Amino acid sequence: MQPPLFSSSFLGFIMKLAGYHLSLCFSVLMLLGCGGGSDDTPELGKVSGTIKIDGKELPDVAVTFSPVAGGRASTGVTDSSGFYELYFNSTTKGAIIGKHNVFVSGSVDHDVNDPNAPMVPPAGNVPKDYSNIEKQEDVKAGSNTINLTYP
Repeated sequence: MQPPLFSSSFLGFIMKLAGYHLSLCFSVLMLLGCGGGSDDTPELGKVSGTIKIDGKELPDVAVTFSPVAGGRASTGVTDSSGFYELYFNSTTKGAIIGKHNVFVSGSVDHDVNDPNAPMVPPAGNVPKDYSNIEKQEDVKAGSNTINLTYP
């Protein structure tokens, strides 16, 4: 029987060292992969304006800008003066640069992206005929004021 080339304590040290390096490399890769860098968000233009329905600025009107070329839609809800701002996600204002199909509807009082939210129809402040009207608007880089009037 031949004696081992390395002692068990030396092999244990090597194994610990290799495990430490692998853990460190894995942690760095995870941090880089989960950074959510600026490359994840497309170029956005800030969009705000007012919505008038039958000549009145109405509160709680939901507006959706959906990119014609595809991509994530942006949404907003009017305040008591009919003013809205679009949000690309829960923390980022804006909409993808380019042409959009625009829709309005009554708003809901919960997060529509929450899978546990109740399935309730929108509030009745937007006549059904106007909810079916599709407009097209162009979002440019920078700030955009897009006022919408229905009919």
